[in-house]
Amino acid sequence: MNNFIFGQYIPGKSLIYRLNPRLKLIASVLLIIASFINHNLLGFIILLGICGVIIQVSQVGWIFFIKGTQFFIYMIFLTSILQILFSNGGTIYWHYGIFTISSFGLQIASLAFLRFLVAIVILTVYLMTTNPAKIAQTIQGICYPLKFVGVNLDDIGLVTAIALRFVPTLTEEVNNLRNAQKSRGINFEKCSIIKRIKSNIAILVPLFMSVFRRAEQLAATMILRGYTDGNKHRTHIRQSNWSKFDSLILIVVLLVFGLILSLNINF
Repeated sequence: MNNFIFGQYIPGKSLIYRLNPRLKLIASVLLIIASFINHNLLGFIILLGICGVIIQVSQVGWIFFIKGTQFFIYMIFLTSILQILFSNGGTIYWHYGIFTISSFGLQIASLAFLRFLVAIVILTVYLMTTNPAKIAQTIQGICYPLKFVGVNLDDIGLVTAIALRFVPTLTEEVNNLRNAQKSRGINFEKCSIIKRIKSNIAILVPLFMSVFRRAEQLAATMILRGYTDGNKHRTHIRQSNWSKFDSLILIVVLLVFGLILSLNINF
């Protein structure tokens, strides 16, 4: 858990940090949609190449990034293995009891693994290089038309910002609880799976108590500082400006999206 980086903002000064947050959100959504509609090998090569470029440009370090996302990679890999063993169809390569390895299972498992891998990489880089306050401001701006039907956008932005800021807090709390359990003699790495599950369940109760305590403290702090509901129009200290370079990146993303779409139309 010490290397868990999904959902955490890591300050930096690379090119991706300086891009407009609205551009990063739009580009992330388009690339994730492209990965889920893609069935072509060339399409996945392009998308994985883009993911590699994004990680390199973000300057977070490959080893650091892989260690921080290895939990999700393991989960995606495990899900793909289950799909291979329990999916029937096409040519049967191996069969034993309820387990079957077929061409159809290999195909859907490969598609699922590559699609979720692209999505995890893009989402991780987006959340890691974009300030939570700017993410909330971006979502608030995109959802602006909902204001005409009575949706309170200020409250949506506030809830989004608080939720994103709680991610590193919860990660740190889990690390503290695990260290406390280890100091009492519990070994999470060498015990059996059943004992490991029981040990992790023992962490949940104090974790939830800590979450509720922090939420109550945050609510009391906001009340003492005079926060009111979102009925008043709020302004932002920092405004995100759209540059020509942002437009260029958007055009490139749209071209990639169109290329992936055309590859699958012809596929």
